[in-house]
Amino acid sequence: MKYTKQAYGTLKNGQPVEQVTLENDNGSSIQVLTLGATWQAFNVPSDQGTANLLAGYDNLADYETTPFYVCKTVGRVAGRIGGAKFDIDGQSFTSDQNENKNTLHGGVHGFSDAVWTIADHQETADKIAVTMSLAVAGDVDHFPGDMTLSVTYTLTNQNKVTWSITGSTDTATLFNPTLHTYFNLTDHEELVSQSLFINGRNRVVLGSDKVPTGELSDATGTAYDFTKLGKVTDHLEQLKTETSGVEFDDAYRVNGDADQPIATVADPESGRALDLYSSRNGLVIFTADPAGYALSEDEQANRNYTALALEAQWLPDAIHHDGFGDIVLPAHAPQTYSIDYQYRQL
Repeated sequence: MKYTKQAYGTLKNGQPVEQVTLENDNGSSIQVLTLGATWQAFNVPSDQGTANLLAGYDNLADYETTPFYVCKTVGRVAGRIGGAKFDIDGQSFTSDQNENKNTLHGGVHGFSDAVWTIADHQETADKIAVTMSLAVAGDVDHFPGDMTLSVTYTLTNQNKVTWSITGSTDTATLFNPTLHTYFNLTDHEELVSQSLFINGRNRVVLGSDKVPTGELSDATGTAYDFTKLGKVTDHLEQLKTETSGVEFDDAYRVNGDADQPIATVADPESGRALDLYSSRNGLVIFTADPAGYALSEDEQANRNYTALALEAQWLPDAIHHDGFGDIVLPAHAPQTYSIDYQYRQL
């Protein structure tokens, strides 16, 4: 096991950012940035030396300016809060309207733009970990309650990565964070051979503003049906035929436990696969091209998708829909959520 910390650069506001590398005994490693508690790389052995399973950037400026939250820790609430309004214990609150009239991924001052502090690192014979901390004042991000947070990344000798976040508040607030991971397991820039399995067939019905209506739709037999491992590009072609749609930006109610993944992303061509485990009931998928975010609209129109985002969480906009999940965090009652990413060969 090996732990390395180094300076990674300075943000436009002068804040320094650090990069941590965790390496196991089998030649696999992860890299993490203190900006946004970002998972920058998951390097595994390959025929070419190593392969990074994550989409990401080689410089800090891209992480600072990308609109795609690339592999960042997102919160207080992942996804959209409809109308940027919600009630807790009979009291009404208004959060940032940073996407039309809604709050997206925690608002203007979410976790993803903050610089976290490296608090500790831990090492045993079988795993190595780093913990980062952050304090968020309610008057800064316009949610009730001052929060203290910690995120821990753990890498095992079995090539499993765990992202774990713990939040505590002095006043009841909302808490439904996620790690906004983007995957490309292939040896290609584009997702030409990447496949997806989702352990659930019920898709959240969205309005024109991508806010859930509260209804679920059975995806069986449609382009949205990923209950069997299938190529993402094949599903995109089916989607174009069925609805004239050109992307996936959808939420699913998923099943899963400690022994059953909520999803698998795989590349049969290279033989790489990654199983996702979460105890929460939601998974958001999003086809994107984070590599081309700075190009003109015309240039982007001529590019294909280079990454698939998978975001495990309680179902989006849960505060407004019964049965979507309890995302109210009571005062002085810390809550921990984890997502496991188990790498394996097909």
